[in-house]
Amino acid sequence: MNDKKLKDMWNKAEQLMEVSDYNSASIEQFIAGRSNDTNQKIKNIIILDLVLKVVALVVLAIDFALYFGTTTIMLITVAGIVLLAPLLYLQYKMLNRFAEAADNGQNTRAKLVSMLTYLKTRMFSTLLSVSCTYLFVFIAGSLAYFYSTYGYVRPLSGVDFIVFLGFIVFGIVFNFIINHGQIKYHIKHLETCLNDLNDDNLKLVSENIELQRKQDRTQKLLLALALIIGFLILLVILVKL
Repeated sequence: MNDKKLKDMWNKAEQLMEVSDYNSASIEQFIAGRSNDTNQKIKNIIILDLVLKVVALVVLAIDFALYFGTTTIMLITVAGIVLLAPLLYLQYKMLNRFAEAADNGQNTRAKLVSMLTYLKTRMFSTLLSVSCTYLFVFIAGSLAYFYSTYGYVRPLSGVDFIVFLGFIVFGIVFNFIINHGQIKYHIKHLETCLNDLNDDNLKLVSENIELQRKQDRTQKLLLALALIIGFLILLVILVKL
């Protein structure tokens, strides 16, 4: 069922409440079902990122043990762990906040408003956090690969440097674009559902966004700083060793 048909059904329901096939309750139930689908897909993005962050953290700890005695590598792994641990906690908080926004105890309108407000205010932070994960996974995996293959981090040629840097930049950008497209789709979907229910709901979302935007600036700054430091760690691996 497309959005145009959904809107037509809603309009008919408002005019013909006695028609059982097109009553407001049944349409609201249908929209609630679609919002639950959006809820689960957004949660899947955040949960998958949490899992990858945990994996990267564990591998970095293993790298520390493998390269024990090699001061530079040990410092790199410790720096990675120190940066990744708070990012993991931040992502966990994001999951909890979205779960609160998508609380099934709310009515359909309130749930759609809170979900849309969250996605519009936290989308960039979520995407930045997910993109950071790829960088740390790459660093942890590269150190593990070097140890299993050579027993140490071998010196890299100019071609190696370009290839490694190309992989990491491509991975981060690709990850950002793919997840950005998915979240934008869900935002558009939620906007359509709210518009079908009541145009005033979108005004409420705009008001909520203004209230929460300032709270999100610090989070964006911290995530950007973590991404920059992560790149510096990568450059140390590629250039100094």
